Amino acid sequence: MRVLNNKLCRSLVTQGNTMMMNMLASEVALTVQDKIKNIKTSAVKVPLGNVFGSQLLAQHGPNINIDVTPIGMVNVDFKTEFEESGINQTRHKIYLIVKTQVRIIVPFSSDSTEVVTSVPIAETIIVGKVPQNYIFVPKDEMLNIVPNGN
Repeated sequence: MRVLNNKLCRSLVTQGNTMMMNMLASEVALTVQDKIKNIKTSAVKVPLGNVFGSQLLAQHGPNINIDVTPIGMVNVDFKTEFEESGINQTRHKIYLIVKTQVRIIVPFSSDSTEVVTSVPIAETIIVGKVPQNYIFVPKDEMLNIVPNGN
């Protein structure tokens, strides 16, 4: 991440290194794809009460085998986020989002689910000019400007 500051017109530009980010994304996707190929189906023993989702029956009953099989589909994407950090600072974060599919196989049934992992790859604090005046009004008290007499 590169931050450029032009003192003449007081503008600020942030740039991500797109080529490096795309190389990172492709390397992560290929690595995850290879790891998925090497993973064998694993069996997990789960009490029958947990399968029904009941809090009353949880952890009770005979154990049943659930097979978890990774599916070879990987999707890698980016997410950016801006959040305020003080009166003159903004935090910019870039995340790498890795999504993959997992097939869950129980006796007489099968279902696929998506596993999503978010990994922070860059964070920058953008410092701006300190304002001469500052007023903070919380959102939940915006309409409560007249006291109720108590």
